[in-house]
Amino acid sequence: FTGQLPSKIGQLTALIFLDLRSADFTGQLPSEIGQLTAVTNLDLGSTDFTGRLPSEIGHLAALKQLELALSGFTGQLPSEIGQLT
Repeated sequence: FTGQLPSKIGQLTALIFLDLRSADFTGQLPSEIGQLTAVTNLDLGSTDFTGRLPSEIGHLAALKQLELALSGFTGQLPSEIGQLT
């Protein structure tokens, strides 16, 4: 896959595992990623996403593992990530 990750990703609310490692998506990660409240594993490693990780990442209440190694994100992690337990 190439190009931007569609904002419709947020409609996959029953999704449990999302592995985008090494996918050729570009641009910013859409804020709709925060609607994936059932996701337990989110792998964004080795991606070409740019900009900051969206604050909506803090809405992923079921998240157990988040992989960001070698991704193109810049800036600090959003404070909302501290809401994850």
